[in-house]
Amino acid sequence: MTRLLHIVLTAVFSLQMFASHNAVANITDQEFRIEINHNLDTDVITARLIPFRVGDEKEHFHRLDLSALYTYQGKNKQRDEVVNLELSSVVKTRQLNPDLYVVFIVDGREIHFPSNRSAVRNPIPGRFWVGERMVFSVPTEDFHKIAAAKQLAIKMGSVRFDLDERALRALKVFGETIKKIAS
Repeated sequence: MTRLLHIVLTAVFSLQMFASHNAVANITDQEFRIEINHNLDTDVITARLIPFRVGDEKEHFHRLDLSALYTYQGKNKQRDEVVNLELSSVVKTRQLNPDLYVVFIVDGREIHFPSNRSAVRNPIPGRFWVGERMVFSVPTEDFHKIAAAKQLAIKMGSVRFDLDERALRALKVFGETIKKIAS
């Protein structure tokens, strides 16, 4: 019976890979999830840390979520490798602060990364709030410093969000995962 189940699962997985030309894997913890996709046609591997909550009600912020995306080009490497750290916030106001300055505080040291920002209309139906999506291009070397941090905080303007052990663990596992992908 176990042998039959193994054969069926192998056949289903092989057919799924053949049909989509992708191999997919998941790393799941009670607190976070990482998805890994290998496009067999282009030999590109993508790892994504699925968004998770890192901050709740604080001053004018309703919540803050964090996710990460890493793409490994394999032999076709054409650009410097970066990890895209994405912050998604919901702000209890009708307008975003266009001058918002965001820094990552890694073991007491402030680091600023370039980012792309975009507004999200009506993130919570029925509330006159606005959301914001910020994507930070972080060189992989700097991301590994963030992932290895003992203390990590995100300062958005004057508001500071200290990341808990759960968030630190998620970033650490993601950092270990992308090291394995690139090696």
